[in-house]
Amino acid sequence: MNRHPKASWAALAVTLLPLALPAAGPQLAVQQVQMEKGTWPRSMRARAWVNVVGASGSPIQGLGPDIFRVYEGGNSSSSKITKVETLESLGTGASIVLVIQASGAMEPICEELKKSASAFVNGLGEKDHVAAVDYAESAETIAPFSAEKGEVAGKVGKMTCTGKSFLLYDGLAQAVSLFAGNPGKGQQGGALPAPKAIIVIADGRDNGSATDVEKVVSDANKRRIPIHAVGHSELDQDSLAGLEQIARRTGGTYRAAPTVEDINKGLTVIKDYINKAYVLDWKTELDHDGKEHKVEVAMESDSGPGLKGSLMVRTPDYLDWMRLVAWVVGILLLVIVGGAIYVLTRPKPPPQRFCFVCKRAQMPEWDVCLFCLKSAKARLLVQKGMNKGKTYPLVGKVVSLGSGPENNIRILDGAVSGKHAGVSIDDNKFEIVDLGSKNGVLVNGKRTPRRFLRNGDVITLGMTELKFESTVAAGGDEEADD
Repeated sequence: MNRHPKASWAALAVTLLPLALPAAGPQLAVQQVQMEKGTWPRSMRARAWVNVVGASGSPIQGLGPDIFRVYEGGNSSSSKITKVETLESLGTGASIVLVIQASGAMEPICEELKKSASAFVNGLGEKDHVAAVDYAESAETIAPFSAEKGEVAGKVGKMTCTGKSFLLYDGLAQAVSLFAGNPGKGQQGGALPAPKAIIVIADGRDNGSATDVEKVVSDANKRRIPIHAVGHSELDQDSLAGLEQIARRTGGTYRAAPTVEDINKGLTVIKDYINKAYVLDWKTELDHDGKEHKVEVAMESDSGPGLKGSLMVRTPDYLDWMRLVAWVVGILLLVIVGGAIYVLTRPKPPPQRFCFVCKRAQMPEWDVCLFCLKSAKARLLVQKGMNKGKTYPLVGKVVSLGSGPENNIRILDGAVSGKHAGVSIDDNKFEIVDLGSKNGVLVNGKRTPRRFLRNGDVITLGMTELKFESTVAAGGDEEADD
């Protein structure tokens, strides 16, 4: 095998149960396994990326082929390992997403944080591909995957830390989606290196992500993406434990950063952890049958008990001509049966939805019928927020606003209460009332418990802005603002 192999590797689906070893002991973690599909059964070559760390949490270096073992399908004899190198010496690179908290909580250290993150990006290897995500009120990809480190570092350096929210789980979900949305390809057209990693710098807090932490962990483990974390908080330290748990549960590492200087040190340690991963190549004896087989990667020595990671590996399915013919016949039968089922069971029309005002049936994409829409004397237009661009007619007696599903106007905003506010309608008068919300109701930037609305008034609920538009003169002009 050449030092820089150019063979095309077909990824296998590998399920790895996270090792439950104590943090103080040595650990072996298999990050990913790939196999080259041969042209004949039993001609596959396999490759695994393995991290071995000592009791201090630092990578153990200098291990050779003689200390590793690979046991396949319950076989007591190890498959022949042809080469063991580190990712750094192999020079094939890794695919890394850097996730940075950009909320106001990080504002006191924002400049130092950007310097550390930019220095980390610029210090990556030539073949590494890196992307960057920041999060506050929302999660945004500030730089897609690229091998141009300076370009990504420049975009990180322009980041601001002024956000009022901190949607950590949405930020991690966005990072995972960068791998899932375009598997195997970089966003500049080149193939992404196989080893994957997410590195997050955060204080561990989350105040209303649309994604929950269990989904983040599940999706990361499903795609074999370890989440490494550098934990720093300018406030309380309680949330850092949750950040550490995310790292442990996804096979990543956690580095506490009590001071700003420790952030740079933590990033250096994690980069070293990634670069010092071992890349094992061996000739597999598993059949090309498309089935799952047990594979164990072990580290053994005469000086004491070794370490072992157990995996279930699904091998590629080898297709000969007989199988190919059977596959084509099966497809034809499936098309014929599917056509017959379609003819006998016509698809049902979509269920009717009903106008929330008059209860009459109306089009699926509307919440109100055209009659009520045309008869509305006023409406609310969302100018800022997740529902930006939507228009809601104000009809009926009372229109409720909030994040709960029971509201007439549901606002998907983590800073909006379940039952936030209501608009009371009396002929041509439209009065907005705060229903005891946590963050209050602002009209034209002024907090008020209730007031009659005038054409053009801007209502702020949490991070969402709505403009009141009326076709008649708003009633209650004589009312004083609260």
